[in-house]
Amino acid sequence: MSDDSTITFYDIPAKNGLPWSPNTWKIRYALNYKRIPYKVVWVEYPDIKGEMEKLSIQPTDTYPDGSPGPCYTLPAVYDPATKRGISDSVLIARYLDDTYPDRPMLFPPETRTLQAPWSDVLTWPFLAPMFQFLMPATTWLMNPPSEKVLRAKMPIPMEEVYPSGEKKVVEWQKVEKGFAKMEKWFEKEDTFICGKTVTFADFALGAYLMWTKVVLGSDSTEWKDVASWNNGRWGKFLQSLEKYEKL
Repeated sequence: MSDDSTITFYDIPAKNGLPWSPNTWKIRYALNYKRIPYKVVWVEYPDIKGEMEKLSIQPTDTYPDGSPGPCYTLPAVYDPATKRGISDSVLIARYLDDTYPDRPMLFPPETRTLQAPWSDVLTWPFLAPMFQFLMPATTWLMNPPSEKVLRAKMPIPMEEVYPSGEKKVVEWQKVEKGFAKMEKWFEKEDTFICGKTVTFADFALGAYLMWTKVVLGSDSTEWKDVASWNNGRWGKFLQSLEKYEKL
């Protein structure tokens, strides 16, 4: 817990020292966009519950796979100015707008309802086919304590989850089709989801792209594919958010 006015932002570390989690990236982008000072505390998966309980931060109702909670997750923030701790990226983003309305707004007027489902909407065209690539790659990037937790979530070894050979070709084509489906949601001239203005929904999409880039590797064939699909929309989209990437 911070002893000054600086917000504490809780994130999950990786072996390469880079932030990787799509959920925490949403809030990293948000804090940087709103120009709110913060410090980062890195928490391994097995330590999240204890750290959140210590700060009286409430758990979410369900686990990411939909099974009943309580489930303690990151991102989380603790704001010493209000003595409040919050988890869940959408709730944190709303809190930041409500508490710091003099900073750029994540949810411009009358867009909260429109933007709120974006994290879930992305799950189907993006994560359903991409899961088998990203979950093993994420696991291999974790420090031992967190790696153990992720491996325990799967009934088979991660090495068997990741596609290979002809199956990899077929499954990667499904990923490309998912991105093609998302591309149709955009008007050709639009840079961001709400047109020319960046919003929290853009940070949700950027967070999933960043997850892909970090865990598969910026020099990997897979990331280069993603960045180039749909006339380079996804690579350009992530580049448009670079100013909000401050680590």
